[in-house]
Amino acid sequence: MNSANRRIYRIYRVCIWLPIIVPDVLIAIADVFGLSLARGPLIVEMLGYSLYIGGLPYTLLAAWATWWIGGQPEEKIRRLMFRAPLLMVAIFVPFALLVGFTIAFAYRDAWTVYAGVALYSAAVILLLGYGYVGLAVFLRYTFGPRQSLA
Repeated sequence: MNSANRRIYRIYRVCIWLPIIVPDVLIAIADVFGLSLARGPLIVEMLGYSLYIGGLPYTLLAAWATWWIGGQPEEKIRRLMFRAPLLMVAIFVPFALLVGFTIAFAYRDAWTVYAGVALYSAAVILLLGYGYVGLAVFLRYTFGPRQSLA
């Protein structure tokens, strides 16, 4: 593997973890300055709380994608990148519904709350997910090698 490919893989691997890193940084900044995420701009609130709500399922997806990237041609990596928000919706919605149905045994109407969380989260996942995809494309074309920009 040449150095250009290693650089491409490194950029994509860092980008995979941005949905974990960015909210972590926002939460740390809010904590240091004693700020509440709920009192900031809506996008800051969504980014911060995205870690709490979708962090576990996304971490599993990100770990798999980080492993999968090794040795793949960039075209396949890009294809996965543009599908990743849809994959996250496909993972998160059933996860949220499962949690809701499980809690519903103890709290009668919990499943309706989690169904709402699942639907709202699907919209937020697509919005933030494609925002991160746009950032990944920008970082790839800004910091990646130029010869493989087909």
